[in-house]
Amino acid sequence: MSDRQIVVSLIREPVTVPLTGAYAGVTVTLRRLTTPDYAEAQQAAQAIIQDESKLLPLLIEHGLLPEGKLKAWKRKKETDPISYARFLTGVAMWVGAVECGVKGIDSWTGILGEDRKPAPVHRDVIEVLMLDEHFSSQVTAELDKAARILAIEGKPSGVSPTGSSGVGTTA
Repeated sequence: MSDRQIVVSLIREPVTVPLTGAYAGVTVTLRRLTTPDYAEAQQAAQAIIQDESKLLPLLIEHGLLPEGKLKAWKRKKETDPISYARFLTGVAMWVGAVECGVKGIDSWTGILGEDRKPAPVHRDVIEVLMLDEHFSSQVTAELDKAARILAIEGKPSGVSPTGSSGVGTTA
């Protein structure tokens, strides 16, 4: 008999989580995203990445074009497809995080605008915040946790792939 149990959480209310490190004192309230929510966010990100009329203004606004600006970006695209693909991969990760944030961030505390008043939860603010790797990684990890409606508790049992009774997947 297995000690493993699956607990189904039917709670759909947002969760409030404190951030750490440079963001200690900041809390973010996140909606619990479902698989369709994630799919929508990723489709929205993909649409931006594939449409230069949407992507270029975003890159320019946030200073993400390579040295030499637009000409360098076009040159990289035409002459160095591998480097361009790496660049786009990074941009796609950021845009994906932004889209998940737009869909999943309900509210926050401790984030101020230039006027020192609480910053609104708005796409423009989320875009800037998600440029910071530490903020982005914490929020996306918490969005992932908040999205889980299944939790597995207990220790796995059974024969491991190596044939021992240690932890491992069973057939």
